[in-house]
Formats: sequence, structure tokens, C-alpha cells
Amino acid sequence: MRKPRLFALCLVLAIACIVANAYAEQKIDTPTRVYMKKTEPHSVAIMAHKGPFTDMSAVTTKLVGELDKGGYSQAGPIMAMFLNSPENTPQKDLKWQVMIPVAYPGPMGMPDNDKLGFTYSDSYYVAYIYHIGPYEKVNDSYQILFDWAKRANYKILGNPVEIYWSDPSKTPKEKTVTEIWIPIEEKKTPGLMK
Repeated sequence: MRKPRLFALCLVLAIACIVANAYAEQKIDTPTRVYMKKTEPHSVAIMAHKGPFTDMSAVTTKLVGELDKGGYSQAGPIMAMFLNSPENTPQKDLKWQVMIPVAYPGPMGMPDNDKLGFTYSDSYYVAYIYHIGPYEKVNDSYQILFDWAKRANYKILGNPVEIYWSDPSKTPKEKTVTEIWIPIEEKKTPGLMK
């Protein structure tokens, strides 16, 4: 493994530990606070896929392998964007993308399914929540986030994104940290709402 990639991985794991420990000390199972922020623009390596979410591990492994093979440096945690809803889409027709921020991307352009590509993610305004615990219960955090947006009269402007701050092979299920974003319209008085 190359030194810059190892450094980036260590940095991501350190941030994940800080976030997880902060919530562990507060003894919060699943946080119920929704936050807002403007994301930073960044380049991402991307691999689009059509099929069940159970394919996520294989697609992520393939994307990481392609980055290693090409000598690209990971510059942030693994992310996923979901393009249709599992509530009204058969599993075989689910469309989603695995993304990894990179310091120096290759040629820009959306790839065919299961092929490496690179794109630029603009800055956008998001409502977000930290889901702490088993991924099987992530829908509870999504419900809190969507209910909050409805109560606060925020218009949702795009697809949800998940950021994976924990390595599931090294972190107990009850301590895994997943940050969930939904792009929303920007208003003049951002804040925090329970």
C-alpha cells in the first residue's frame, strides 16, 4: 500500500473513532438531532451499479481495487448515493453509486455500470444525521431526517448520500457510524433542530 493512501486511511479511521467515541460517551444509540451544512466540493472516483444493496461490499471492493491499480489516492471516506427508493423499486432494479473522494482524479465522466469513473461533486446544502448502530436499523435514522425536513418545511433537492465512517470488519455493529445526507434548499437561518 502506498504511503499517501495509508495516511488517508489512517486519517479517516481516526475521524471515525472520534465521532464514535463522542456518541459512545453520551450513551446515544441513534442520535435524533439533525444538522445542516454546506458540503465541500471534491473529486470522486465512482462506480455505478444496478442491483440489490447486498452487492455493496463487492462493488466497493472492486472500486478500491481499481483505485489501487491506477495509483489514485483516497482522500476521504467511502460514500454511496441512492438513486431510487427501495420502498417502491424491486431489488434487482435498485440504482446506486459507490464513491470515494480522490486527491487527483482520472478523466472525468460517468462510467457504465461496474466500471471506474471520475466526477466532480459541487458544493451543496444538506441536512444530515449520524446513525450509530447496526446498518439494519438505518431506516429509523432516515425516518427522523425526512420527518424533520417535512416539519421544518425544507424542500428535498436530490438523492440521499451515506458516508461510512466505520470499517465494518473492525467495528462492532452497535458502534458503527454512518452519516446520512439529504440535499435541501438553503435558507437564511440554518441551525439545529431536534
